[in-house]
Amino acid sequence: MLLTIGLEIHIKLKSTNKMFCQCQNEQNFDHLLPNTHICPVCTWQPWALPTLSKEVLEKALILGKTLNCTINETSSFDRKSYFYPDLPMGYQITQLYHPTNTAGDVKFFLNNYTTEKIIHIQDAHMECDTAKMIHNKGEAMIDFNRAGTPLVEIVTLPDFRNPEEVIEFLKELQRIVRFNNIADADLEKWQMRVDVNISIRNNENDPYGTRVEMKNINSFGMIKRAIEHEKNRQEALYTKWETFEQQTRWWDDTKGESYLMRSKEDALDYRYFPEPDLPTLKLEKEILDRLQNQKTILPHEIIKKMKETYGFNKEYINALIGDKEILDYFFEIENLFAKEGNESWSKSKLIAKRISWPIVARMNENFKTINELAFDKTKLTEFLTKAQEGNLIENQLKVVMQEMLSTGKSASEIIKEKWFDAPAINNNEIEALAKEVLEENPAIVDQYKWGKTTTIWFFIGQLMKKTWGKTNPKIAQEIFEKLLS
Repeated sequence: MLLTIGLEIHIKLKSTNKMFCQCQNEQNFDHLLPNTHICPVCTWQPWALPTLSKEVLEKALILGKTLNCTINETSSFDRKSYFYPDLPMGYQITQLYHPTNTAGDVKFFLNNYTTEKIIHIQDAHMECDTAKMIHNKGEAMIDFNRAGTPLVEIVTLPDFRNPEEVIEFLKELQRIVRFNNIADADLEKWQMRVDVNISIRNNENDPYGTRVEMKNINSFGMIKRAIEHEKNRQEALYTKWETFEQQTRWWDDTKGESYLMRSKEDALDYRYFPEPDLPTLKLEKEILDRLQNQKTILPHEIIKKMKETYGFNKEYINALIGDKEILDYFFEIENLFAKEGNESWSKSKLIAKRISWPIVARMNENFKTINELAFDKTKLTEFLTKAQEGNLIENQLKVVMQEMLSTGKSASEIIKEKWFDAPAINNNEIEALAKEVLEENPAIVDQYKWGKTTTIWFFIGQLMKKTWGKTNPKIAQEIFEKLLS
């Protein structure tokens, strides 16, 4: 059966203050004492009135622009009324009837950047977050630090047909908000929360099936598992000719099961009505002009350029696009090369190759950012120039880069220390040294002749030591095969 999926995504904006007050908008609550970033406004005391933060508004507008939304010059806020202990005023301020950002779309890549897909956005509206309930030893406590923090809820149309599309879309959305300094969007810290609406039908021409909303999902792996489980659950019900009502379910990833939270019949009546404490939002010309001139980064366009202009493979793209600092670093190195007159050669691939491995691998092993490397950009540029000159073989370049990462020394220093700048060795000299290697290791020669042909790599390694790494491994292999035949 055909799977149909729509998303509701809450993204916590990266602003200095909360949405309607001057309290600090903390991005990570793990090490923050409860109820320390609060005031009468965000705890909704009866006499306190909200005032929309200009920074929050501008972050939301930039997000709307990156999502290719229509930016409505006039919009408004509404009250979403419901009663729960983590909602201090008994309602949430949101935008139901007249959102600021409507009718957008997002392009992204699938299948290792080989195919494109577009997802349509219904709206991206502003709303404030609730407080946090904490349950401990039979007691229920409330931390109001999160109350009033600014969110944008992005509502997609049901354009997804499988979990892979959902995950790649969310990765692109993460890149969009991070690259444009809109949000950190860390799923594990609940800075990006995803509710998944799932239904199935026989084919594309049939009406949509009964929708089920899945909650409590905070990782890409959980999203995939929840969708697959719900698809199987619904298919099993339809196979038995059973029907079910529209409902919201809670996903338990530990058990790999979902549980009914509420059905359509007992769904909350939110009694939406216009927010009386906030006037109609009319965007000033100054804000619209600034938004018009705001430069935005669309990761999809960068990936497209990497594919079509640079000819990068998926490994290079994955290494560069996952982190804004790495991407900026790549472009800065490109500019350094251009200043040194290196425009004519395929510098971009050479830079991407070295950043992809071993630089990113080293960063991941040592939990460092690319700007915390032992060497600076000038030293990397020098190394890349040495690589371009072609006087060093690949194994030597790997040694030089590893030494640079460990010590911070320049490529020139390491090349001298390792004698990689010694005169080239001709094939006759290499063969003579290869004979020495065989004479020094008779037992391993016997192993080779008894059928353990992998020992040839031991011989090649010994030869590399004798020639300070200046021997081409392929040539060395041919020489040893000839001598051992």
